[in-house]
Amino acid sequence: MAAPPRVPFPDDLPNPVGAVILAHSLIGKELMAAAEYLVGPMDGITSVSTDQQTDAREARRMISEAIQKVDRGAGVLLFVDLFGGVPCHLAFSFLQEGKIEVLTGVNLPMILTFWNRRKKGSLRELATSVQLSGTRSIAVAGDLWEKEGATGRGFAKKARHGGE
Repeated sequence: MAAPPRVPFPDDLPNPVGAVILAHSLIGKELMAAAEYLVGPMDGITSVSTDQQTDAREARRMISEAIQKVDRGAGVLLFVDLFGGVPCHLAFSFLQEGKIEVLTGVNLPMILTFWNRRKKGSLRELATSVQLSGTRSIAVAGDLWEKEGATGRGFAKKARHGGE
């Protein structure tokens, strides 16, 4: 199946935010591949992988280069896969208010929200919006069938029983 048409990262729009996915093994590359399957090639976002053999200095150098590659002047979001993991600790060392923000627990909805909103609002506003989309995308399927499940959504049972 062919990917959808390319969605450009146009330089003529003011200051889009860039992003780097820092993750164990190939998680970041695979998240990008899944997102690109859905929206087409994405410029302004890249990934850096770490593993047990990755030297901390080398990882910091790779992250610094990745940040420079995607920074268009509006800041950079660093997505990490696991709070407290090595990629997370490395990312925290790059935090700069208004310039570099870190989001933990990256998932596909977060990447898609980033992509769709990267040109709107401040870096902090974007980070908050992306965080919210990531948490809202997590659900226990059984709760969705209950009238008053943990999320309070219960839409499936309502649909199944005619909106009770």
